[in-house]
Amino acid sequence: MRARTQQAVRIVVGITIASAVFGATVSSFTPDGARVGIFTGAVIGFVLSTLGSLMLGPWSRALQHWPMGVVFLLRTLIYGIVFMLVPNAISALVHGSFAPFRDPTRVVTGTTLALSFAFAFCINFALTVTRLLGPRTMMSFVTGRYYRPREERRIVLFADLIGSTKLGEQLGDQKFHAFLNQVFWDMTEPVLEAGGEIDRYIGDELVVSWVLPDRASTADERRTAAIACIFAIEDALAARAEHYRTRFGTVPRFRAALHAGPLVVGEMGDVKREIVLLGDTMNTTARIESACRTTGYDYIASAPAMPELGALPADVHAEKLGPVELRGKLQVVELFGLKRVTS
Repeated sequence: MRARTQQAVRIVVGITIASAVFGATVSSFTPDGARVGIFTGAVIGFVLSTLGSLMLGPWSRALQHWPMGVVFLLRTLIYGIVFMLVPNAISALVHGSFAPFRDPTRVVTGTTLALSFAFAFCINFALTVTRLLGPRTMMSFVTGRYYRPREERRIVLFADLIGSTKLGEQLGDQKFHAFLNQVFWDMTEPVLEAGGEIDRYIGDELVVSWVLPDRASTADERRTAAIACIFAIEDALAARAEHYRTRFGTVPRFRAALHAGPLVVGEMGDVKREIVLLGDTMNTTARIESACRTTGYDYIASAPAMPELGALPADVHAEKLGPVELRGKLQVVELFGLKRVTS
């Protein structure tokens, strides 16, 4: 099951259950009792969460250029229609009569409609904020996981567009922004499929990380997935090559650096809070990315980011570049150039 599909299923199940509980809560304001209220709530939750998941998934590219506020209002309009139709439809089925549609306020009273909109507003707001922050970051803020900084071992990927400065001058600021936005959209699916977490966009650079578990075999699977992610991003951009060539006159290429090690993760800021990753691992990854410019390899991984027990992805070859002295680092780092094996 694809990562976006898994995320959509979790959203649908969670909202359906919450809505069923809400249906039981407001059933005292309706004439049909708790069981019908629970069922009605579950159906409403399923319908709304499915539509919401489609907006985050298959329909997301179509809604890409819509302002977040417009999408929010669109969801609110859909909620209102569903709140009126579904309870009356279920009541009509239960009683075998179309009377609820002739007097819809008998089932959907002003109180239940107000409570339903309040509940839906909370769900809508949560989905919108999740879209802005990302699901994992959202949960980290809600649970306070990084309220106090904590040390974690992570794999870190820096993916930096090649030739972006010159391209920015050619396209102009507005069109270059559209180009970058499209590139990051197309990079997202491979990252999600690889289990990575998008941490930041820094100019024309994407920062992704994977938590390294203590179990060696699982950690190796994460390392392999991170390496495969680089080439999956390459494939995703290549699949959209004609679109980029037609709209922007170029096909995006990128450099990628992989490193792994300890870093500190914690919330930072006051009126605008972020979860930031700090430490030598981040600095070293940036230096490795710079080494791509001098080694002839667009993709480079350090020894700590390479699988220790497992194998590389089947179509990937790693060439040992030896211990390399990185700018600003006292210790040399063993690096590997990554490239796809062509048959």
